[in-house]
Amino acid sequence: MSATVTILLSLLFPFLALYLEKRKLVPSFFSAVVQCYAFGIIIGNLLPSVVNEAIAEQLAGAGMILALPMLLFGANIKENWKLAGPGLIAFVLCAVAGLIGTGIAAYFFQNGQPDGWKVAGMLTGLYTGGTPNLMAIGLAVDAPSDYVVLLQAADIVGGGIYLLLLMTVIQRFLGLFLPSFKHEPEVEEQEEKMEEEKTTRWWLLPTLISLLVGGASVGITILLTGDMSNTTILILLLTTISLALSFIPQVSKLPGSYQQGEYFLLIFCVALGLMANFQKLLAGGLPLLAFSLVALICTIVLHWILSWLFKVDRDTVIISSAAALYGPVFIAQVTTAIHNRRLLAPGIALSLLGLAVGNYLGTGVAYLARWLLMQ
Repeated sequence: MSATVTILLSLLFPFLALYLEKRKLVPSFFSAVVQCYAFGIIIGNLLPSVVNEAIAEQLAGAGMILALPMLLFGANIKENWKLAGPGLIAFVLCAVAGLIGTGIAAYFFQNGQPDGWKVAGMLTGLYTGGTPNLMAIGLAVDAPSDYVVLLQAADIVGGGIYLLLLMTVIQRFLGLFLPSFKHEPEVEEQEEKMEEEKTTRWWLLPTLISLLVGGASVGITILLTGDMSNTTILILLLTTISLALSFIPQVSKLPGSYQQGEYFLLIFCVALGLMANFQKLLAGGLPLLAFSLVALICTIVLHWILSWLFKVDRDTVIISSAAALYGPVFIAQVTTAIHNRRLLAPGIALSLLGLAVGNYLGTGVAYLARWLLMQ
């Protein structure tokens, strides 16, 4: 029964969220992405018995595998390349803020948290490239196995709250002291025109092509690694193949690609929210939750301050923050929520960069923190 309910909620609620957003029946900041994510969290915590976590996890994975190619088919590589400079600067600033933020947390919790230097290193990896780095660094510093689970749980609590803020009020708040993103009118008009040119002819073709891209990416991942556990390779393949197809005019101009991709993205959001059972996550993890929250808050605030000093625009700061803290799978929903699709491809590129360097930074911070705390 729970499996059926989980499937129905994940597949049907996105239609309601899109309807409410299109009809402007909800506040502008309460986008379809935010609605789906919040709905999943509410159901997952108030009615956990109706949620089948295994099914939710499969739906989340399938939703992202299908959504990402369609969202990237219309990517304008030439225009996105112009955004790489500011985005890279903002990402580096976020990484620096993460190094300092986790160091501050390690200092304050050196007496209350055993092996705080290991936690600092793991969080640095998490705040640079995401969960894969957290796991890898945990193995590198020989951290207790429960640290990985508890830190992931703590990140779902603290990181989940910040993710909701990123998609709702943070954009307006950052606009108080950061410059706005410079939109090019011609590009905006072209995008709006493409959206208006909808047709029922070949409507399902984007989804069919996305299925082929997803199947090829999964197959190559399994061929290279033996299973599906390496999400880094999977995301890299999905992104590379999709961007390669975006150079083909017949693919990049397919009507309905973004709309269909957005629907599968919303399925991902609902399913992910359903898995966020806060009561279960908080059980036994309060000390690490406190450590994680201090590190996260320090990282976020320092990133904003550094971005203000370097005059980085607010949208680029938001996407670089999402790339560093959440990894590539969350870039699409953040760009959709802040209504800036042009930062999708640069954001994914930055998050993949974080996955590449996060292990080095995290391991380095761990052993540096151990050396400093032992002085």
